[in-house]
Amino acid sequence: MKTGNPVTGLPGWILHRVVANYWFLALCAVISAPIALAAVLHLDRNGLTAWLLDRDLAPVETADAAKEVVGIIAGIDAAYITLYFSISLIVLTIAAGNLGVRLIDRWLGKRLVRVSIGGLSFTLIFTVLTLASVDSEAALADTPLTAVAACIGFLLINTAMLAVALHDLGRTMFVDSAIDELARDAARPRFKLEGAAPFTGKLAYRVAAPRDGYVEGMELDKLERRLAAHPGAIRICVAPGQHVLNGETLIALEHELATSDDILGDIPIGSFRSNSQGAVFQIRLLVEIAARALSPAVNDFYTALAVADALTEVIVGHRETWVDDGAMPVIGQSGTLELPGQDFRGLFQGPLAAFRQAAADYPSVAIHMIRNYRRICDIPFANAVQVHRKGLINFLYDEAKSLSEHAAARAQHDADREHILTAFDEFRQMRTAGRTPS
Repeated sequence: MKTGNPVTGLPGWILHRVVANYWFLALCAVISAPIALAAVLHLDRNGLTAWLLDRDLAPVETADAAKEVVGIIAGIDAAYITLYFSISLIVLTIAAGNLGVRLIDRWLGKRLVRVSIGGLSFTLIFTVLTLASVDSEAALADTPLTAVAACIGFLLINTAMLAVALHDLGRTMFVDSAIDELARDAARPRFKLEGAAPFTGKLAYRVAAPRDGYVEGMELDKLERRLAAHPGAIRICVAPGQHVLNGETLIALEHELATSDDILGDIPIGSFRSNSQGAVFQIRLLVEIAARALSPAVNDFYTALAVADALTEVIVGHRETWVDDGAMPVIGQSGTLELPGQDFRGLFQGPLAAFRQAAADYPSVAIHMIRNYRRICDIPFANAVQVHRKGLINFLYDEAKSLSEHAAARAQHDADREHILTAFDEFRQMRTAGRTPS
């Protein structure tokens, strides 16, 4: 469920789609269970059962008891996996209705979810095959006692793990935990940006998108290495999470490339928005949760307040990606690649506008976010951001101003309107007085 950065490159995207899902680990468990049992049976037939009997460590007294115990365990394991699937479906249905369907993609990618279903699947197959290998009329010395003991041990582990997994399922419906995880994932910038003068010449050559879809991520390090020897300006025209059309420009270049096949592999395009796109998806998902909470059907403004605080944390985490007006974002050290739209403004301008539109009818949420904008400016700036402090503060001031004007225009009560304008006036006075960190 946690992935702060988008996938990078086509191999990474394919690996993510294959591995980070509900079925892959379960499939591996189903395939590995017969192999594991075959290994255990081999050990039993080659002295391990005798070793257990010599030390009076047999888990059962007779082969018939072994058959019965394993049969009971198989029934319990089947009940466990049925229970987990059933509760998962209920929780996902409720969570999707309350929080948004896009959270399901994050939930399915959680390691605990995959381990839980994988462990239950492995144990069920292992136990059923063990049941088939036990002869109730055989002598105890010819009974695979290690396999029987393994079934008992797996049952103990699965019982404990099921309690943990069910607790986690319950937490899935707790919106504040989802908001917190989203904020922590989204608050990590993907790379260091610098501002540079944009190229003003003609970018005559382009690498076009091979299909419709959403940019899943970029292998910027590989792109930089592949294009290091290429002369002239290079501009990456799309950002992770952006929708592109077949034939639309992905990269514009001053000079022609010999081949673009390798470059296309570094910019995978998926069919839909997903958590693999990193912060750009997670920030928009936070706003979606707030908008859903503020809809008349839900009317949960406390969740929107929690999202406002989470967005504030994410904004603070990305302050170093700010690039001043008129400058072009470029990769920090070499400055080879221009990355329009991948700086602070490109990441936050759209989501903050959407948040404003959702919060405008709720004075308490609008006031809280206006004050959060001011709080961001009160936090000391890192040296890397210090030189761009004024531009970033001006951006946040403009966002606070837009929110205050929109909310004041929609306010139904004079007192609400006054409180909104007062909250913004506090920000204005702080900015005018120069009380932001120097």
